[in-house]
Amino acid sequence: MAICILTLAGCIFSMAADIREVAIELVFAADGSARVTERWDVDVDTGTEWYLAKYNLGAISLQDFSVTDESGMPYSCEGPRWDTDRSLSQKAGRCGLVVTNGGYELCWGLGSYGHHIYTASYLLKGAVQAMDDYDCFHMQLVSPGLSSRPQKVSVRAAMENGTALDERNCRIWGFGFEGEAVFKDGGILYYSTESFTRNSSVISLIRFDKGLFNPS
Repeated sequence: MAICILTLAGCIFSMAADIREVAIELVFAADGSARVTERWDVDVDTGTEWYLAKYNLGAISLQDFSVTDESGMPYSCEGPRWDTDRSLSQKAGRCGLVVTNGGYELCWGLGSYGHHIYTASYLLKGAVQAMDDYDCFHMQLVSPGLSSRPQKVSVRAAMENGTALDERNCRIWGFGFEGEAVFKDGGILYYSTESFTRNSSVISLIRFDKGLFNPS
């Protein structure tokens, strides 16, 4: 098996927060792209914005970023013109990108303090990497050193076309956390069985048989 380079898509926060739950879903398309949806159930009590840092993406490009909150309201996306030097009220209902040398920071306004459920969605073009013998996805989906320790974390992955992912066409590994990596309901599930420590993370490695994707 050829080497598949780990992509670090870390998560960093700009406020004090209690993280009740992190639930991430990946839906893979035949071209090797992945639609990622991250649901953050949190309590916040300071700061003006939340951001997820996505660094070291290499040839992977990030597109089509959007955010909603627990009300279902879609935030107004400002693209790469996000201004970090604004007040809590000025950032409310808005999201955008900060482009850095290392990658992207996906930002949105907190809106108000207290309990919130933020859902961030984006497309990773080139997420599945082509190799000679297999194709693979290898990414750090939740990083260590979060502002607080999540009580519960899960990551689900499935195919957009409904093709089942199971022992017949792929192998899976999970690293960085106390939990399980299993096939379930035609897809892949990573889930924590213990609360995170400061050094916990979720790293996904999936090896796909040839024929599921047509990646570059």
